[in-house]
Amino acid sequence: MSTILIVLFLLIVVVVAASFALGRATYEVDSARDTEFLELDGAWVRYDVIGGGPPVILVHGWLGSSRVWEALARRLAQRFTVYSLDLTGFGESDKPLSGYGVRNGSRLLYAFCAHFGLTRASVIGHDLGGNMAVKLAADHPDVVGRVVLVSAPADEDQIDLPTPLWLATLPLVGPLFYSLGRAFRPVRRMWMRPFVADPDDLTDELVEDAGKSTPAAAARTLSISRREIARGRLVRQAKVIKMPMLVVSGEEDQIVDPHSVSAWAGSVQRAEICLIDACGHVPMIERPAEFAAQILAFLTGDARYLDQSAPPPADDFEGEDPSEDGQDLSFPENGDHLRPIDPYGDTDDTADLTVEYPIEDVSPEPDGPPRIHRKRDGGYHAEDHDGQSPAPEPPEERLRDRDRRATSADGPIPELPADLFDWPEPRRQPRRSQPPEGPEDDAPESPNGPSRA
Repeated sequence: MSTILIVLFLLIVVVVAASFALGRATYEVDSARDTEFLELDGAWVRYDVIGGGPPVILVHGWLGSSRVWEALARRLAQRFTVYSLDLTGFGESDKPLSGYGVRNGSRLLYAFCAHFGLTRASVIGHDLGGNMAVKLAADHPDVVGRVVLVSAPADEDQIDLPTPLWLATLPLVGPLFYSLGRAFRPVRRMWMRPFVADPDDLTDELVEDAGKSTPAAAARTLSISRREIARGRLVRQAKVIKMPMLVVSGEEDQIVDPHSVSAWAGSVQRAEICLIDACGHVPMIERPAEFAAQILAFLTGDARYLDQSAPPPADDFEGEDPSEDGQDLSFPENGDHLRPIDPYGDTDDTADLTVEYPIEDVSPEPDGPPRIHRKRDGGYHAEDHDGQSPAPEPPEERLRDRDRRATSADGPIPELPADLFDWPEPRRQPRRSQPPEGPEDDAPESPNGPSRA
């Protein structure tokens, strides 16, 4: 009996020693190229810049990397300069022993913005990356122009990890479980399966990125961040944020409680809420078209992007070959027969959106109820705080609203006079009257051209 106890004691000592050694493991970039890495706060951070236009920063979440934004970055690059980076401890960046959490992540983002001289940049953060974006906006309002939170927890109680992944974050034996997941891909798939609502949406990138961190980086980022957001500390600090905020969440998120959107929207003055149905924790992977449409509509102020979030009906392709338009709707030949090629992934959907609505037309008034976007009946409708859709606008009101917002696409823009107090007389729109009886060719033509139905 004593021999068995001695063996068990030695086994426990070996396990604890191995776990302690694995928990002290670090990683440093071997060859850092200037075009891909920056030295920020003493660590090499991998980054990427594409596109041209106003700056947008993409911040990934826990156990992720900048690869989670690839589809959205390509779409945003048509109108914006998109900056993405691997946070310290994740992806291809350095993984030191300390320096993790929301506060340190916010400092890293500020150093990143200072390096590129970014001001009034829109910041899109996923998971704990969204908490870092809130901290950055609250501490440095001159750096951030707009904030988008994606599946970001508002309190530590809103984070619910699956049991296999929770074991990898335990203080004593967690490093052993995490190292087991790094060594065996099926274990990592078991970790990441609850992150998506549909198993087919679990990409290889999500599974691989989950094993690229170190036990110290994974466990300390989560534990420190939980303490920093506990008891609504960050939500209370977010009350000083004056810039517009969009809060996105999947209705079937099993990692972060979707009800977190209410806490974030109630803490800021100008907030919008987007709930995506049949979606889990990573909407940028599970619903890329709808997610990109929501982001573009929020950043540009053009709500017509929401109309392009759904693919055209199948009836549009009856009797014609889709390949004639240069769109490959077939399945790939590389064996990945579970996922069809997205015909909208590389299309320039901004070419025909020449009318840009003013920001004030799409953002709620300060201290007003948040605008909610929820997909119903194949489209998105703005709802009030009670969740009820507003009554449909009469056709006459829609016509007058279109005339008020008309730009070069519908008519000439009046030039700005030299004297701002000497405006010309406003143009009077011709009255809409019933056409006279008889052939359509005999109808009088409007001074502004033929009328449009």
